[in-house]
Amino acid sequence: MVALVFLDGSELRAAELRRLLPGVALTVEALPTGFSTSAPAPDQRARDKVLAHPLRAVCVAEAVDLTTVDGKSLRLELDSENENRFCKWWRETPARMVLVVALRRADGGELALFTGHCDGRIADRPAGPHVLGWDRLFVPAGAAHTLAELTDAGELSALRRAVYAEVAAALAGAA
Repeated sequence: MVALVFLDGSELRAAELRRLLPGVALTVEALPTGFSTSAPAPDQRARDKVLAHPLRAVCVAEAVDLTTVDGKSLRLELDSENENRFCKWWRETPARMVLVVALRRADGGELALFTGHCDGRIADRPAGPHVLGWDRLFVPAGAAHTLAELTDAGELSALRRAVYAEVAAALAGAA
């Protein structure tokens, strides 16, 4: 069984990942005290998280971004104090959630990045567990609830299912 450290994640997200990565012993660890990244791109944020962690095992980290369908990041439009205003201003706006997962398989080893996206819209209001961040503000195409609400109800998102299938294949290839 492969041991995998999930960096900077919540137990709710970890429960989802355990279902997506059967045969992997997943533990959640915080990043070092004082860690922060101002990298605007999710690939750099995910990479920075993995590089900041003292490696004792194989590790993985996620970063997400919400963009307009033409690629404009909405990251700077949101801070922790204005989720309701964000949804009021941007609600019903067609949007895309971008997920990047960084994987490091060995100490000093190269990082692999896995990227996926999901189209949908900005929610009318934030909904779902707060620990799921941007997922509270995004309704996937064809859904009536936010990605956070769907995750909280035990549904596996197609976005994470696709990206973590690639991670699983990379882990299997390294074993």
